[in-house]
Amino acid sequence: MSSRTTIDIGIDLGTTNSAVAVLRGVQTEVIKNNDGDETTPSAIWIDRRDRLFVGRPARERCERDPDNTCAEFKLRMGTAGQDKHFPASGRTLTPEQMSAEVLSALRADVTARLEEQIRAAVITVPAAFDLNACDATRRAAGLAGLEFTRLLQEPAAAAHAYGFQATDENAMWLVYDFGGGTFDAAVIRLRDGEFSVVGHCGDNFLGGKLVDWRIVEELLIPAAVRQVPQLAGLARGNPRWRAAVAALKHAAETAKIRLSRAHTADVDIELVDDTGGRYEFFHELRRADLERLAEPFVTRSVNLCRTALDELGAGTGDIEKVIMVGGQTAMPFLRERLADPRDGLGIPLDFGHDPMTVVARGAAIFAGAQPLPDDWTAPVSEPGAFTLRCEYPRVSPDLDPVVVGRVTAADGTAASGMSVELLNEASDPPWHSGRIALSARGEFTSTLRAEPGRRNTFTVVLTDPTGTRRRLTPDQLTYTVGAVETEPMLTHALGVGLTDNQVRPLVERGARLPVRRTAPLRTTVTVERGASGGLIRIPVLEGERARADRNRTIGRIEVGADRVSRTVPAGSEVRLTVEIDASRLVKVSAFVPLLDEAFETTVNLVGEPAVDHAELLLDVDAERARLAELRTRCGSLPNPVADLLLRRVDDEDLLGELDRAVEAARHAPDEAARAAKCLLDLRLALDAVEDELTWPELVRQAESLLTEVRDLVTAHGSPSDREDLPLYERDIAEAVESRDADLLRRRTERLREHATRVLDRAGVLQPLIFDNLTRYRDRMRHRSRADRLIRDGERARDAGEQEGLRTINIELQSLLPEPPPPPDLTSTVRAS
Repeated sequence: MSSRTTIDIGIDLGTTNSAVAVLRGVQTEVIKNNDGDETTPSAIWIDRRDRLFVGRPARERCERDPDNTCAEFKLRMGTAGQDKHFPASGRTLTPEQMSAEVLSALRADVTARLEEQIRAAVITVPAAFDLNACDATRRAAGLAGLEFTRLLQEPAAAAHAYGFQATDENAMWLVYDFGGGTFDAAVIRLRDGEFSVVGHCGDNFLGGKLVDWRIVEELLIPAAVRQVPQLAGLARGNPRWRAAVAALKHAAETAKIRLSRAHTADVDIELVDDTGGRYEFFHELRRADLERLAEPFVTRSVNLCRTALDELGAGTGDIEKVIMVGGQTAMPFLRERLADPRDGLGIPLDFGHDPMTVVARGAAIFAGAQPLPDDWTAPVSEPGAFTLRCEYPRVSPDLDPVVVGRVTAADGTAASGMSVELLNEASDPPWHSGRIALSARGEFTSTLRAEPGRRNTFTVVLTDPTGTRRRLTPDQLTYTVGAVETEPMLTHALGVGLTDNQVRPLVERGARLPVRRTAPLRTTVTVERGASGGLIRIPVLEGERARADRNRTIGRIEVGADRVSRTVPAGSEVRLTVEIDASRLVKVSAFVPLLDEAFETTVNLVGEPAVDHAELLLDVDAERARLAELRTRCGSLPNPVADLLLRRVDDEDLLGELDRAVEAARHAPDEAARAAKCLLDLRLALDAVEDELTWPELVRQAESLLTEVRDLVTAHGSPSDREDLPLYERDIAEAVESRDADLLRRRTERLREHATRVLDRAGVLQPLIFDNLTRYRDRMRHRSRADRLIRDGERARDAGEQEGLRTINIELQSLLPEPPPPPDLTSTVRAS
């Protein structure tokens, strides 16, 4: 039975390799597996006898038996339709189940080395992981028997490893984490023994596996076909050559690793087809070839680093060092590029920890500060013994932390009239708190005296009024002086999608966790009480873009008709309250004022929808045409910034990588998510070019609206509206100054919403909306009902019945197949 009171175990669940570490005092130890290795390949193999293997045996089997092996499944976490079928055994596993097998193997390694069964661990995830992937990781941990888990972002874990004992350092670091499947760039600020992630940019589909596939597809396959004519048709998606392609992929990865220490690496393997035919293949891979193929990916990683700094308003001169994490950082070309102040970052690189295990070590350090659940550590009551419960930080930069405790007897009554004394005999000189009298509730408060550089153990001595020592469990406290992470940040904004492709923000990017936010919304459908299938359904988006379709739909908030006590008409207010904890678990409550009732719910997370390949091809063609059109516009209307943005598209080879991802997705469904991500990357890049070219028009529209809203507020606004107007003017001015098109759009829309509220309170808005709707009478369904509603609306308008007209407007809108263009809100100003 373990005597631990803190988690202490950290796991780096990686795309290519995973590792587990334990905290011992102020040092970490990476737990080796049965093969004597510090890392375990994140791969599984199920043989025909239904035996499941994890790690090196599975990784080696990928070449000979690709149908019954699987690797790199971390990239599919939280994505729907990505199950893997193993034909030899007939089993089918989800990405979460496969990840659970890796976690189970790591857990077994801990049991073998430490001789204890662990039920809790800190598991790291990329900072770029969305909520779906985080939730899937949490589920995988539960399947692996880990009953209590905390999720920690990988860059923060690396910062823990580097900053744990750097309690007197004030600096900013950049974590450069280039792993097998994901990339994260995170800016870390250290100050007075505390650190936090203050900026981040990342890509869940930028990793070393892309370099491996480029080697296979652009070098090895063409060379093999030239050498051996019988290999004609050798291709990634050809079922006949599945084993041969898997062998080439493994050989490419191995050669890439060798090229970190040499200028050439031999690929000397035997390729096998599905009929058992065997063909010898030899190729000399040169470091120059690797660098050429890796260059677009390294360029993208550098650009993401620069974006993280730009968004923070920092420059490379503000960063003390770059912490190097991940296997790809071994490439000499990558290191040289990062160190170059012109094409890279020009910041000193730090390799003080092994890039392959630093994340696991940092996770273990973080785990050492996380208490286990109280009911796990509660001591067994013994006759005559007393129980101690304490609250204090297990790790902090303070040399004199405060501890608050309570002592109770075996029957639960307070141990009043007694005293406690805390002792640290190992300190130099030994430290004693002196006797502290317990209160009537058995409580005490004391300041400890700790020494840095080791785990401090304090013995707690309980004495009765006669000075007799009494038994106390537990009778020790442990505390470590070390740097700690303050509140983690939310790396992606959270919002809800509206019917006009707009986004209503809920929680802003960079918000400190845990966080709680409330936002009002209005329903777009009528929910009939007791109706089957009727419900309030609100799509939840993750991302920072003003257009809903440029963000990820990660789930839905739903309140079913069976839960409402009366009918909720369209247009009714719903107040959403969103809570996100430190591990990014989302909880939501929806309050409906009409019912005076709150509905507790959770975000119904959904995986990325299945990608239709034909539709994907059409989307790619559309973006290819848009790119060509933007090049033409830039040629006829010179714009240095737009030219620079287009050059970035070329430098990162966004279109070429999209074409390769789409082709891979044709034969490998697990590549569809990457293809969709590549498409989104290209769209966002082209949006930026388009925004730059249309920027003057956006500014003109914003300033024109601002002028008209000033007149509107003068004509119809209240004193508070006039007081608020300068705030909106300042927001527009700041957005124009920032040259951020999305920000200007959002703030222009906010100004338009303010104008709408002013008109609504003045009794002008509903007649304006009604007159606008009547222009679309011919498009409305149920013509007779529409005519009746319009007659009723004319009477309500003429009689000044605002609420009655509001209800009629909602019903008229529901008769249209799609929302009409909004009315010109400022026309009322011109009319008056």
